[in-house]
Amino acid sequence: MTKPNISFYARFERVTSKTCKTPKYIIMESVGYYPPMQALAGKDGNISVYLMEKLTDGLRLPSMRLQAKNSLNLTGLKEWFNDGKLSGFAYGYPYSEATYSKQQKHNPFYEYKNDGFLFIIDTTTLNPTDNLPLSFEMIVIEKAKAVISALCKQLQMGGFESALQDLRELSRSI
Repeated sequence: MTKPNISFYARFERVTSKTCKTPKYIIMESVGYYPPMQALAGKDGNISVYLMEKLTDGLRLPSMRLQAKNSLNLTGLKEWFNDGKLSGFAYGYPYSEATYSKQQKHNPFYEYKNDGFLFIIDTTTLNPTDNLPLSFEMIVIEKAKAVISALCKQLQMGGFESALQDLRELSRSI
C-alpha cells in the first residue's frame, strides 16, 4: 500500500448546550484544502455538522452520522461504538450520489466520492450528562474509500502519530 495522501485535517468542537437534543460541532482549527467542505459554510462563515443517531433494525446500538448544511448526510460513522462505549475512532466516506434529497440538491462531495474520512474522538472530554464528545478530529485521505477501514485500524495502532502531530501543529484557528 502506498502512503496515504492526507488532504485536509480539522478539529471540531461542540458548540451546543447540554439541553440541546442534537449536538452541533464547528471546525475550530484546520489545515489543508478540501473544496467540498467550503460548501458546508453557513452564513456566519463557520463550517458545522450535527451528530445524529440513526437507529438500525436488529442492532442494539444506534449507528451515527454527521449531517451538514441543507441536510446533507456528510458521512456515516462506522465503528463509533465498541462494546457499547465510544471507541475513540471511526471512519466513513462521502455520500456517493450526484444529488441528494427529494429536491435533488447538488452533492458537493460527489467528485470526491472515493475519498475516505478518519475520525479521532476525544473520549477524555465526554460530556457526563449525555456521553457525547466535546470534540473530535477529522482526517480526509484522498481516494481511500476502499481501504479506509484498514486505515482506521492502522490509526488505532498509532500508525499516523507523526503525521497527526504535524497536522495539529500546522492547523490554524478559523
